[in-house]
Amino acid sequence: MRPLLAAPFAVLALAACPALAHTSYMLPSTFDATDMPLVTVESSFTEDFFAPQIAVDAEDFHVLAPDGSRAEFETVTPLRQIVVLEAGLDADGTYRLTTGERLGRFSREALMPDGEWIVLEDGEAAPDGATGVYSIQTATVADAYVSKGPLTRTAVDAGVGQFAIRPVTHPNDIFLGEGFEFELTLGEDPVANHAMTLYREGGHYEEPAFARNIVTDAQGHGRISFDRPGVYLLMTRHRAEAPAGAESDVRSYTTSLTFEVLP
Repeated sequence: MRPLLAAPFAVLALAACPALAHTSYMLPSTFDATDMPLVTVESSFTEDFFAPQIAVDAEDFHVLAPDGSRAEFETVTPLRQIVVLEAGLDADGTYRLTTGERLGRFSREALMPDGEWIVLEDGEAAPDGATGVYSIQTATVADAYVSKGPLTRTAVDAGVGQFAIRPVTHPNDIFLGEGFEFELTLGEDPVANHAMTLYREGGHYEEPAFARNIVTDAQGHGRISFDRPGVYLLMTRHRAEAPAGAESDVRSYTTSLTFEVLP
């Protein structure tokens, strides 16, 4: 039987498993594709946005067109550190460029009373005091939005994956003086009081390196203000009981959104 997960989840310490520190992203060549026939997108896992390190091997790369219909990327070129994709832009409106929900590696981990997760090797017993041992599978989604002409909401409001950043502010209409509002959800439920991280392209050159903590409110709502224009990535992780029929007890979710802040 699937064990009941009564204890609150905590993010596994990244030092215990460095691969978990990598976050996938989708980075389009432009966010304003007015008068353009196509957009080129790069996708990678990295710890240093947006310097590619490990190519994303997603099987569900796709595009949501302005009318909400699904389309495939016209070309998908995997390299060792990066995947380069091209999408045709036939209609006016906003497109969603996504990895889809990518199910990844499995692990077996013990949950300790203080919320720490400890990775167990095959056959290894749980440490004394562990509250349970669970099978865990990663689930990652990376998104970006591109608009050709008018800004539309259909592709923005569509669901992709269980754990989602849902823009309230249109993601191609974010201005320096106005900020960005969003909701964080798991399924249809808000994820309240949850920590997220904001990165800025080139932020590692700043002193100290740019990274901001964002916390959703009691309704799972977040608002970000900005001190300069640029390309940003908002990401977060979350562990929850896996959906019914899943091959693991727990899903370890990561979701990211790449967007541009205009002057």
